[in-house]
Amino acid sequence: MSNYLNGTSLVGSNPTRGRVDGDFYATPASAIIPILERETLSGTVLEPACGDGAISKQILLKYPTINLISNDLVFRGYGNGGIDFLKETQKVDIMITNPPFSLAQDFIEKGLELASNKVILFCKIQLLEGVARKKMFLNTPLRTVYVFSKRQSTLWNGSEFDENGKRWATTMCLAWFVWEKGYSGKPVIEWI
Repeated sequence: MSNYLNGTSLVGSNPTRGRVDGDFYATPASAIIPILERETLSGTVLEPACGDGAISKQILLKYPTINLISNDLVFRGYGNGGIDFLKETQKVDIMITNPPFSLAQDFIEKGLELASNKVILFCKIQLLEGVARKKMFLNTPLRTVYVFSKRQSTLWNGSEFDENGKRWATTMCLAWFVWEKGYSGKPVIEWI
């Protein structure tokens, strides 16, 4: 298996809880629908960390005839399992995903290698920090960062509720990052 699933703790989560097995933090529909209202998808779209299909299902609701490829390293009942995105070679028009946060930069770089149009990632706003990432950001066509005005919580193991029936809460600030091939301006911050 790839090193996708390594890591120790998720910033903004309860440190006594530990990490979810396989880093499976699904994206809630409340976080997916706004990006699909703002970004147009067309051509062949790849969701390379599809998990239980949360993003893919929302894409298909909006674009029922789109050519969508849903893959993941771990099969979670949706899409194609056992596929390591970081070793992928298939070219696509758009890549959209909620990557393992520890591998966000790897997913950005691989996405920009494979996608001819856009790379769209759901990540922590802290992705903007870091000396190595600054260099990457200055040399990639980051067009828009969509910051949520209402806090979004990822779904541990795809579940909307914790073991006590309570909705997940977090201190993490999450955003959608959109790179567009050919874009040469400065990134724009939008609120959703």
